Amino acid sequence: MIDSLYAAFSSYALPREPVLCEQCGPEWSADDIRSTPLRSLSLPQLEALHVMSLGDDDFRHFFPRLIELLIAEKSPVFAFHLLGLRGRVPSWPAPEAQAVEQLIDDLWRRLLDSYPAELGYFSDSPTLIDFTYWCNEPLQPFLDRWQTIGTRAAAHHLGDLVEWAFTVREPIEPAIKEPVLLWLSQPVIGERLRSAELNAAEELWQVCGRR
Repeated sequence: MIDSLYAAFSSYALPREPVLCEQCGPEWSADDIRSTPLRSLSLPQLEALHVMSLGDDDFRHFFPRLIELLIAEKSPVFAFHLLGLRGRVPSWPAPEAQAVEQLIDDLWRRLLDSYPAELGYFSDSPTLIDFTYWCNEPLQPFLDRWQTIGTRAAAHHLGDLVEWAFTVREPIEPAIKEPVLLWLSQPVIGERLRSAELNAAEELWQVCGRR
């Protein structure tokens, strides 16, 4: 998955004069970044580069490493808001857009195959729902696939999504909140929760999720 991403974005060179935020990364210089192989850069270094604010070509140089680090990260990530991806991917050449599409497909498959998922930043469904939207990928096919999976892992992720959607003040990216809530209102969602004996999630769904 990650190797394919690196291959798709391999034509983008390191910015000629990388600029680091003195507040975020006072311990590093532009020479440090130039002398460090891309796959050895750390998440704090990407934070110091303000990678999400870079121009599109410069950003795409770092994009595979950013995703690789986010998948490997074990603790919450607060420095990167991937909302900045929204609107970028459709303008990228077809091989790059297809690599992102494949990345998202792989992330969804791996998420629903295991619980808890070991995907770092992408280990919960609300985050992956947002990421799918921010990459301008249609969400509904992934929800439809999820609905057909009767495994305990998929049900547990469903229970987490129900809890998130109905107990967190701002559930999910606002632009797709309503379609997700509409999808959650289907009777099959309650059936999946009941079959997995996720009683608390089912009760919450009965009170808040049915329409």
